[in-house]
Amino acid sequence: MTQTLIPISAVDYFQAKLNFEMTPYSLKNHLDKGTKEYFVLDVRSPEDFAKGHIPGALSIPLLDLPAKLATLPKDKTIVTYCGNLACGLAPKAALKLAQAGFKVMQLTGGFATWTEKGFPVQK
Repeated sequence: MTQTLIPISAVDYFQAKLNFEMTPYSLKNHLDKGTKEYFVLDVRSPEDFAKGHIPGALSIPLLDLPAKLATLPKDKTIVTYCGNLACGLAPKAALKLAQAGFKVMQLTGGFATWTEKGFPVQK
């Protein structure tokens, strides 16, 4: 069975992309303000999480995510992140979460961009 692709305009694509991405600056601003509408999810390995992560983030590696869906909040937007811009774990996690009915965003640039900006890291 072949899948038919439905073409979308560049405007529609980039608008949709922006609606589901969060920059490190925006996330830090929300965390600094104590905004309770976001839940930060680190989908990297437990070893990478132990080396350092965004303060307050929960570690659920991508492979463990399906079994942990029931433990995640449905009333918050879950912001997924992984190692860096080239890492595919965060968008895969965001897709799984969206398919399960969660509100979701992806952190642009992942943990690498977060640390490059000099933002706080928890160990």
